[in-house]
Amino acid sequence: MAISMIDGLAARLTGPMNFRFILQPVLAILMGIRDGRHDSKAGTPPFLFEVFTDPAHRKRNLVGALKSLLVPIAIGTVLDGVAQYLIFRDVPGRTLVVHPLAALVVGTTVIGIPYALARSLTNRLLRSRRSPPA
Repeated sequence: MAISMIDGLAARLTGPMNFRFILQPVLAILMGIRDGRHDSKAGTPPFLFEVFTDPAHRKRNLVGALKSLLVPIAIGTVLDGVAQYLIFRDVPGRTLVVHPLAALVVGTTVIGIPYALARSLTNRLLRSRRSPPA
């Protein structure tokens, strides 16, 4: 009996350890706010804007973001692997296999998207407050 990817995601949202879908994005948002404040003080453009429009600094920005997020992404990936084990261990007719790629995608998505948005929005908000009205 094969479990589809959508069924697997639904099971993650309702199964054991579903609190991580609240806790991890909140922590990512807090880290994004912290880094967005640093960006604003340094005078750099908002993170997502610079990543997509400035190829000269894209690598530096992505490496810096990855360094900030390495531990939370690793924790998110491990937590999703544990959740897979807890959720799918008792499915009849299914050999228990933890899918590391699925765990990495879920862990990264739950952390990466909130972080990038919070970092960009914080920087944009703080820069708009500092700049005089035109």
